[in-house]
Amino acid sequence: MRIIDDGNWEEMIAESVAAHGGKPGALPRQTAIGGLWCASRVFAEDVPLIPESQWKDRIAAKQGKWIRQKWERQKPKIKYQNGLRYCWAYSISQCCEALRAKSNQPYVELGPESLGGMVDFENAGGCMDTAIQYAADHGIACRAMIPEHCLDSTDFAVGWEQNALKHAPTEWWDLGAKDVWAETVSALLADFPIYVGLDWWGHAVMYDELQIIDGEICAHSPNTHGEGQDVILRGSQKIPSMGSFVPRVITFSMGG
Repeated sequence: MRIIDDGNWEEMIAESVAAHGGKPGALPRQTAIGGLWCASRVFAEDVPLIPESQWKDRIAAKQGKWIRQKWERQKPKIKYQNGLRYCWAYSISQCCEALRAKSNQPYVELGPESLGGMVDFENAGGCMDTAIQYAADHGIACRAMIPEHCLDSTDFAVGWEQNALKHAPTEWWDLGAKDVWAETVSALLADFPIYVGLDWWGHAVMYDELQIIDGEICAHSPNTHGEGQDVILRGSQKIPSMGSFVPRVITFSMGG
């Protein structure tokens, strides 16, 4: 696990440039906060804020009880983009898998590539708010129907579009109308995964746990660059700068 902070974030940028040709996966949002309109319900200011004075005590009390642990108990397959600029799709899929764990639904590995219709199945970056709209309308198909790293929908299994509707995130919080970090912390403490955009990295990730390091509250992300590539973000690098979105409800499905 790697800690990224104000002193070493440029190293991460250099590595991303080498791996992805310097092209960002997460692009600036297209809507104003609270301006999302899609098949799902999106709430801009309704996340209940937890007073900052309570944060550290609540974090200490949640050790081993985060959404991260609930999801990891299902032994999910690690997401690996393999050079695709689909962080916007991979991280929203992580969030949906984690939300299923929170909802006590069985684990279903999701195929992020099924969201590729949003960019005409090109290897292209995407806006996170647009990804939310697309996932709400179309859902995310299970991996069993979507070959890994495949962007040719003619190679997808018959019925994949119907299967995707079984895994559609239908309610969200759009954070940032008040205080994006306070809202992000509050939502994590309430046991929700967070879909986060980081402009310094040009990357979309999932936050699934808070940790206290040297007295500072930091965010953990499983990342989507493969096994062993999860990170802890500190300093200004942890602050969502391209959007912070919370999936609240996902279509109920007991299987793939």
